[in-house]
Amino acid sequence: MSTFKEIRGTLIKSLSSDPSNPGEGEMWYNSTSQTLKGYVLAPASTSSSGAVNTGRTQLGSTGTLTAGIMFGGETPSLTGVTEEFDGSTFSNGGTCPATKSDMHSSGTQTAALWGGGSPSSSGSFEYNGSSWTGVGAMTFAGRDFTGGGVGIQTAALQIGGFISPGNYSAVMQEYNGTSWSNIPQTFPTGPNTGGFASCGTQTACLSSGGPSGATATLSWDGSSWTTENSLGIGASGAVQRGTVSDAIMATGHPASPPTYGVEIQTWDGTNWSTSPATFSIGKAQAAGFGNSAGLAIATGAPSFSTSSEIYSGQALATQTFTTS
Repeated sequence: MSTFKEIRGTLIKSLSSDPSNPGEGEMWYNSTSQTLKGYVLAPASTSSSGAVNTGRTQLGSTGTLTAGIMFGGETPSLTGVTEEFDGSTFSNGGTCPATKSDMHSSGTQTAALWGGGSPSSSGSFEYNGSSWTGVGAMTFAGRDFTGGGVGIQTAALQIGGFISPGNYSAVMQEYNGTSWSNIPQTFPTGPNTGGFASCGTQTACLSSGGPSGATATLSWDGSSWTTENSLGIGASGAVQRGTVSDAIMATGHPASPPTYGVEIQTWDGTNWSTSPATFSIGKAQAAGFGNSAGLAIATGAPSFSTSSEIYSGQALATQTFTTS
């Protein structure tokens, strides 16, 4: 039988405690716990997190895994309630004077942007970490803006949305920190804006999915759209976060409602991969904070859920090896 030294060319060190800064692939024997350990790539996983204070759907959300913000939505009545997420718990922030759902959302926890919403509106608001202030109106009164908002408070992009009396728009509009304006380009498949998901910046974003479990993915470079490789599992009302080269898409309706997805897909800039990790509760029209390394999903349909879960992507970590 081959020894570890014969296979790897080194002996396994015996240590009384785990090293503080191990190298990738390093192995050792912990004499205190009497276990064999190594610093290796741990698989992706999901775990439960704190409950939200106000369960809702069709809300706005933005921010990071440890500094997220969500606002508005249906409870089922319309609300302007804002909640902030610190990576484990939710706390109430400043309430928006508007009570809407299906709004544009972008920015950060301390500099968020809210635009439009249902019932059809063109009003916009900025959040400064404690309160909302009304700012310049969007170029048209609309709703179903949720999946098309990307960017930051001073450089945001809204792709499409629903314009009365009944069509999904392909119009694209930008916000510069003061006012909204239409740009000449349009989204190639206007109907998909009624359920797709987007992430990225004003000049580099990714849009995927759409109604009836659409699988299309397109990227925007600031001047034109490019068709990319499709999702493995189509979805509408999903959460998408990240960049054009490193993104994650989770939950949503994988087919026509009332099905609710638990699936998680990651994007490497070329292809989508379906993660073996899944959420324990299916959701759609939920809040999302983070990126492919760590994503929190909170509240949403069905039943105005108050639950939240966290996805942790593959990462180097100390693992204990067993013979079983």
